[in-house]
Amino acid sequence: MMRSTIVRGFLFTCLGWGMFTSTLPVHATDYFVTLGGGYNPGGNQASLEANVLFFQDVLREKHRGSRIDSVFFADGYDEQADLQIVSPSKVPPGPLSDLLKRLHFRGGPEVSYRNHEVHGIAGPLAPEPIANNLRRNASQMKAGDRLIIYATAHGEQAKGENKFNTFISCWDNQRFSAKQFTEWLDEVPQEVPVLLVMAQCYCGGFAHTMFKDADVSQGLSERIRCGFFAQQHDLPAAGCRPDIENDEEYSSFFWGAFAGRSRNGKSLINVDCNGDGLISFAEAHAQAVVVSETIDIPLRTSEVLLRQFSRIASYEHRGLPETKASEVDTVNLSGMTGDIQTLIRSASADMIFTVTELCRQLSIDPGNDVTRVFEEYSLQQDEFQEARRSASRGRRNRGAGRRDTREFRNSLAENWPELADRSRWRNSDLLATERQADLMEQVKELPGYGQVVEYFEQREGISKRAEAAELRDVKFQRLINTLEIIVLEQNLPRVATPEVVSRYKQIVAVEQSTLQANQ
Repeated sequence: MMRSTIVRGFLFTCLGWGMFTSTLPVHATDYFVTLGGGYNPGGNQASLEANVLFFQDVLREKHRGSRIDSVFFADGYDEQADLQIVSPSKVPPGPLSDLLKRLHFRGGPEVSYRNHEVHGIAGPLAPEPIANNLRRNASQMKAGDRLIIYATAHGEQAKGENKFNTFISCWDNQRFSAKQFTEWLDEVPQEVPVLLVMAQCYCGGFAHTMFKDADVSQGLSERIRCGFFAQQHDLPAAGCRPDIENDEEYSSFFWGAFAGRSRNGKSLINVDCNGDGLISFAEAHAQAVVVSETIDIPLRTSEVLLRQFSRIASYEHRGLPETKASEVDTVNLSGMTGDIQTLIRSASADMIFTVTELCRQLSIDPGNDVTRVFEEYSLQQDEFQEARRSASRGRRNRGAGRRDTREFRNSLAENWPELADRSRWRNSDLLATERQADLMEQVKELPGYGQVVEYFEQREGISKRAEAAELRDVKFQRLINTLEIIVLEQNLPRVATPEVVSRYKQIVAVEQSTLQANQ
């Protein structure tokens, strides 16, 4: 048996999970289900296809043992063009081309469409075939098997009273909710753990599949379901683009942790945090949390459980209810106090790595008291709000810039009409590479050239500053979330029932498992 088999069996036995046995079947199988693509061609970006293809590459390279793959993507077998891609540029490179792109910019690159190139698919991204596949696979699953579901799609916010009952958008504008998905997963045998990796907008709602009917008021499900999610239940996620050059996206770094490279081949740091020679799902999540430069605030199922059932003494932040003496014995509860290094000392290796690395990125000494994090975060929020106000002022002052742009375009039209025409400039022979340098010198002499370039630079500078401030703000939220999780974990046995504590350990055991199947 592989080392991962022994470790997994040992963990499940030690945690007292009666549904699992200490010696798993020799021929245990991993069932992988991939849910990818958009809801129509305009929402089916090339980055979603690239994510699926990268995941398939990672499985071929790194997964060993028995597995069954089922991929549902966009319109399935339909041969019509369904994938949105960036149209190949017809504009020769050069300084004049760069200026005209800024002058004629209209909200994004030109796009075109082709049929997707995901092969060996099981069907379209649609509720009925997905449900049928899960039901069919569930009827074949046995103890020791795992169900691993990866979603790289679009999502929608919850409707109604359950704010966590978010949706995955499907082809032909269909959709299914976290509650409906939970009902499908109820078909899976109790002895088979389910692990989700989801990167759609509002995907954090699907962490609530750990509860009956995806509803916290119904209590924990009898089945073990856990996962990793790019974003919170109430926020959009990053990553859906018609181009594939930018791979700043949660699952690119999550799956990239196993391959040692991102989707586009960028080398990644080694996140074998505990030094056991294996990459766990929890370590892959840590990589995505510390590496990705996006708006995402990732979470995992164990965090959701902790926020529901645990408390922090005399503390309230991000919706955590303040713990009062009338509720529990706060004397025995850890608080968000002391220096950071001491606070995280008993945490898992991946959590220690996450805190340490985020502190480094935010220039916070881990030897400082944890209150320093909140002081710096408060200052950062002030800077973030100022950056947003600056961007707002820039929008209000845009009228003058637009007048300068209009006057410059008129001057350009008097000399080279096709270059001033938004529909014709890309095809102009004047943009031949060998002509651009000389022509650019003439363009610089036009009235308004200096003003329009200054306006472009100011606009782009404001945008970059606002983006940088937002990303720094997000990293503070990731750091604070991780610190909260560490303290909540310490306090869980002091405030929760033994059944909840046992379930937490079971979920963590699955999160700490690896990509390797039993052999």
